[in-house]
Amino acid sequence: MTGSRKFLFALAGAFSVPWLMVIIIPALHAQKRLVPRPYVKDRDGIEGVYPSTTIDRQGQLVFIREGCAQCHTQMIRPSFAGITDGWKKGWGSDQSAQPKHVVRPSTWEDYMGEPVAPLGIQRIGPDLANYGYRAPRNGGEVDRAAIHLKLFAPRATKETAWSIMPSFRHLYKVKPIEGNGSPKALKLPADLPKDYRPAKGYEVVPTEAAEQLVDYLLSLKKDSPVPGKVVAEDAK
Repeated sequence: MTGSRKFLFALAGAFSVPWLMVIIIPALHAQKRLVPRPYVKDRDGIEGVYPSTTIDRQGQLVFIREGCAQCHTQMIRPSFAGITDGWKKGWGSDQSAQPKHVVRPSTWEDYMGEPVAPLGIQRIGPDLANYGYRAPRNGGEVDRAAIHLKLFAPRATKETAWSIMPSFRHLYKVKPIEGNGSPKALKLPADLPKDYRPAKGYEVVPTEAAEQLVDYLLSLKKDSPVPGKVVAEDAK
């Protein structure tokens, strides 16, 4: 009996000591440094604090609740191992018309101020760390309607028929059209599958949760220059 007790204590110590040394103590030390860092004008060339971007917290709660982190990451990995997370469409061609923004590996400070850091479980869909930059646009303006359509009916068109993204139609209301209809009603394509098309005289309108989710996605711009580090320029 005494031998079993010693074995159990030894086993508990073998697991608890590394747990304390590798996880708990470093985490406590890191929390003491969880304060925004100011930029030095002479060194960094800019003023303000890092990180300077803010996320939509209500939308993040919807993002987490709906399980989006099961398929989407928010973490740009370093490129030293040949990983191309920072790759942008159009590299190698004329970049004059491309948006100017920094592409760099993520740091732990990028998630400062967020209730949780939704790093993601696996990358089945694209990484969303900087989705706010590549969101669909119409005439230079962000096309919220296109984002809502993607959430409501991911396979709405022939171009997206291959998508394995689940539908979040429960974040939308199908309601009778009143007068000229709601200005927020989705403009559904003519070839929309019958499963998504409302009955005649009805329209699809985003709920508050759907609007918050879109606000959150558009707020994702984890690209603030890190104080004291050289900022890489966009590829030419």
